[in-house]
Amino acid sequence: MRIHIAILKRSYLSLILTGQKRLECRLTKIPCPPFGQIASCEKVLLKESGGPVRGQAEVKKVLFFEDLTPDKIDSIYRKYNDQICGADEYWRDRRNCRYCTLIRLKNIKPCDPYKLRTRGMRAWLICNEQEIKRLRKS
Repeated sequence: MRIHIAILKRSYLSLILTGQKRLECRLTKIPCPPFGQIASCEKVLLKESGGPVRGQAEVKKVLFFEDLTPDKIDSIYRKYNDQICGADEYWRDRRNCRYCTLIRLKNIKPCDPYKLRTRGMRAWLICNEQEIKRLRKS
């Protein structure tokens, strides 16, 4: 079974853990994870950027958008931002993105923080149970 690791800024992670944010949005210029690689019922670990895993959730529903334009991004903003809770800076910085993944989360549960040894600047990782165990050993 695949396990996703969403790496989130502290402010967005806190909104998810308190239940205020249940829709995670990933806008990218190229089709990189989680685009096309996540499905309902999969597990998502919620990791703070530069920090520990602080929670987990389950995927309720996923929507994928491609061939985006600034106008299409504006439409996503108008329709979903009340659930995404994206700051103006987030949307402004992503006006030229071409791909979007919207992930509706359910069964959001905080956990005792624990570290995962992740490398690089990736904001989304896909692992299996064995890889997670290996990443936790360090």
